[in-house]
Amino acid sequence: MKGRRDRLSLLILCPDQLRADYLSCYGHPTIGTANIDRLAAEGVRLDRAYCSAPLCGPSRISFVTSTRMSEHGHRTYGSTIDYAVPNLVRSLKESGCRTGMFGKNHCFNNDQLPEIWDELHNICAGNYDDHPKYRRSFDAFEMEPDYHFNLTGLLADETIDFIRRQPDGQPFLAWVNWQDPHPAFTCPEPYFSMFDPNTIELPARYRECDGTGKPRRLKNWRINCQAPEATDDDIRRARAAYMGQVRYVDDSVGRILDALKKAGRDKDTLVVFLADHGELLGDHGVWHKIGVFYECLTRIPVIIRHPAGSYQGAFKGLVEEVDLAPTILEACGIPRPLSFVGESLHQRLVDTQLGPEYGRSTALVETGTQAPTWPGPFGEKQKAPFAPNNFGPGAMITDERYKLSIYYDDLCELYDLETDPGELDNRFEDPKLKEARDRLTLELCRRLTGPGVRDIGQIRWPEDYDDPRQVPLETAAKRSNPWKQKA
Repeated sequence: MKGRRDRLSLLILCPDQLRADYLSCYGHPTIGTANIDRLAAEGVRLDRAYCSAPLCGPSRISFVTSTRMSEHGHRTYGSTIDYAVPNLVRSLKESGCRTGMFGKNHCFNNDQLPEIWDELHNICAGNYDDHPKYRRSFDAFEMEPDYHFNLTGLLADETIDFIRRQPDGQPFLAWVNWQDPHPAFTCPEPYFSMFDPNTIELPARYRECDGTGKPRRLKNWRINCQAPEATDDDIRRARAAYMGQVRYVDDSVGRILDALKKAGRDKDTLVVFLADHGELLGDHGVWHKIGVFYECLTRIPVIIRHPAGSYQGAFKGLVEEVDLAPTILEACGIPRPLSFVGESLHQRLVDTQLGPEYGRSTALVETGTQAPTWPGPFGEKQKAPFAPNNFGPGAMITDERYKLSIYYDDLCELYDLETDPGELDNRFEDPKLKEARDRLTLELCRRLTGPGVRDIGQIRWPEDYDDPRQVPLETAAKRSNPWKQKA
């Protein structure tokens, strides 16, 4: 076991609702994310990483606990989980890390935050609902510099201050959770005017999404979020503003990385950059996020820089969000809790085993609250998809080429990502893809049957809490292991 002074620190940089394809290092041609690109050049970029759920709370809970949505059971935006559940933060804190979190929580129960974080600024801007210029889901407007939710630079400042004050040899966990580029599509200058809307491409088939082949939830949300009201100019302005938000985050990432280096802590700090999920941004004729599985929502950017330079290049295999915490703990030399269900990538990354064959055979994503999909558009306009636009459970599985989405009571989807990367033509009923549909349907059934299976090679659960193979994890974590009590 390493001593405290030998342990790595961890810096987590987490923007909210950032699409992977809106970073230069993931292929965007004009956005110019120089600082995130620099991080990718100095570390490893995971090219086919998928979130556990395209919603804030469920995704972040899956990240920190390495458990899937269908096991932890938290299915909507503001869901939080008990800190007693074994998790990444607890493992780091118990190993001696000082902890600081700056930005939105969307993870742990709020009344437990003071015991979790040594330093904390917990603030969530929601959807900027109090701003008078935010009337529709696609509205874009300049943010006033003194607006109380102009947070991206402030949260970077707080993270930098926390890092600077850590003594040499003191391991720390600094986690910054930015609001940007989450809607509303707003940011201060110079970012708001950084990209000319006239140069922005319109999303494919924006005005053709009421046709066949798309689930009812998408059509409902299209009406409720007022998407048909958006003019071409509105669409371009929203996309340009989103790009400005991303650049605001990128500049803040650069300042934090520079401060880490100036403090000499780049030599002992693992840096992880990830988003909780993506953004529809007009794709499929809608905005924001709902319980669907298109690449723009579920494929997330993940970049990891090891201080020893042990990770390099681009990992091409399928990765699930639950795999990240085990990877981080192994890199830091900290034992993983047995309750974690993800796979560590650490040794594969060290050995530069980066090809598709070194990833998962399939990736699983889940969504939706446990209520029927609403039968039609809700009677009220919404800027964000609250109830009932978040109703209707579903699950997606992809083998890298084909993607199958099954909903409890909605139209199912199947896409060939090789020939249709924009997922425009649903081929679920196409007899030419019957083999792929049947194969993925069986695999999805298998995976949903055992989302929390843990092969520990023992009959009796060896850790101090109760056996999560037999009772719900959050219940098991809060009571003692009966076998150890008998012993």
